[in-house]
Amino acid sequence: MSKEHPSFEHLCHAVLEGTADDLELEQFRARLRADEGQRKTYAEQAQIHALLTWQHGRAAIPALSFLSPTDVPHQPKILTVRSRRASPLLQAALVAGLVLMVGLAFWKFADQRRTPAPLIVAKGVSVDILASEGSRFQVGERVVLEKLTMDKGSLRFRISSGAVVHVEGPVALEFVNPMRMRLLRGAATTDVGVEAKGFVVDTASATVLDIGTRFGVSCGDDGATDIVVLEGEVQVYRAGQPKTPETKLASLYGGEAARMTTRDAKIQRLQEAALHGDLLTIRGLNAPASDVVSNVSDNIKKANFYRCYTIVPGGMGEGAPASLTRLGHNKLGWRAMPSQPFPVELVGADIIGTFQGEVIRKPLSDINIELTRPCAVYVLFDSRAEPPEWLRRDFRNTGLRVRSGPWWSNLVATQNLQPDQNGEINLEHSVWRKDVPTAGTVTLGAMMPKQNVNPYAMYGIAVKAL
Repeated sequence: MSKEHPSFEHLCHAVLEGTADDLELEQFRARLRADEGQRKTYAEQAQIHALLTWQHGRAAIPALSFLSPTDVPHQPKILTVRSRRASPLLQAALVAGLVLMVGLAFWKFADQRRTPAPLIVAKGVSVDILASEGSRFQVGERVVLEKLTMDKGSLRFRISSGAVVHVEGPVALEFVNPMRMRLLRGAATTDVGVEAKGFVVDTASATVLDIGTRFGVSCGDDGATDIVVLEGEVQVYRAGQPKTPETKLASLYGGEAARMTTRDAKIQRLQEAALHGDLLTIRGLNAPASDVVSNVSDNIKKANFYRCYTIVPGGMGEGAPASLTRLGHNKLGWRAMPSQPFPVELVGADIIGTFQGEVIRKPLSDINIELTRPCAVYVLFDSRAEPPEWLRRDFRNTGLRVRSGPWWSNLVATQNLQPDQNGEINLEHSVWRKDVPTAGTVTLGAMMPKQNVNPYAMYGIAVKAL
């Protein structure tokens, strides 16, 4: 079965489940106009689908409609799905009646106007509330949403397609169908897992197609869009254009980020992204990155280079994320030395995640950290390497030690290292400190002299207000 000639069964299933794209919807319309038998089959399948949907506790009635928006007045609403209290006979009667009315309305409309009208695929998406703080929703509740607007609070929910979304107010979004969401304001982090591969997030300036598995999108008040890939891969397209290889702007992978300032602008590397807490939820463009760090940047000028620095405000502690890039490790974190507590001096500092992997084998440019107030800046340096001149000159060795890990064993940075008693490879880092008495910019140099290849792990960075 090809995309150009899909089977009627495929099209029917896609329309009923709300996953059909624009091409499939038009192909489906054409099939129904041309074949009375397929119209009858669709009516039967719609009735069965609606009854099963009702009985399994999803949307009460899948309000599939082929009517113009002008024919159906828009009335936003939120429906809470209740338990099955009506009799099966009454349920079937209600479903059959509604399906019949929708079908009659469609064919009356189709006969009057041969030109396809704007299509409303679904009036809401079934959502399970997984976590709620300061919102009007309750954990365990199942609701049907067309739109979601929150001025404050946080919410984590699972869409019927399987995609899990985390949002924090202020945020505004619309549900197009179970596989597509439109972000109007604020930030949303989506974990598509396996079931919802191909999930799409639209903004005013970009269309983001998830290949898997976890990514964040943030929409600023100025219309700009930030995309941060926490795991897996996404493809970025210009808003309003069909998704083809020719219109794809970039493929982004874990640890990479990009920005679209407007729909017609060029895609840009996003040099720093602020995250939030253990969930690594992307923070919005409308929210400050940190109370002490306003920006992190470098001077790397390289085509198709999208690696980004991450900021986790107040996140330093045992198990805190050290890098988003999952090349050479599964989930790299900062750890205390064996049989020792995590250094109190570092706890609660802002973490700046740096690059790891092959990208650091060649010398990188300086890293510039813009501070908003007096701070202590820490560099967590691979203890096996010779400290560079800039580190010895501008920082002092505190004598503290931490570890990063777990690392894979087949890396340049882990050659000849043996796993510990837990079967893991962890690297030891010395902790260097510089006190900065005023707001301003602190510049950190390269790991190694420019003529040398770096066989060690990249240093980490932490910042704490004085």
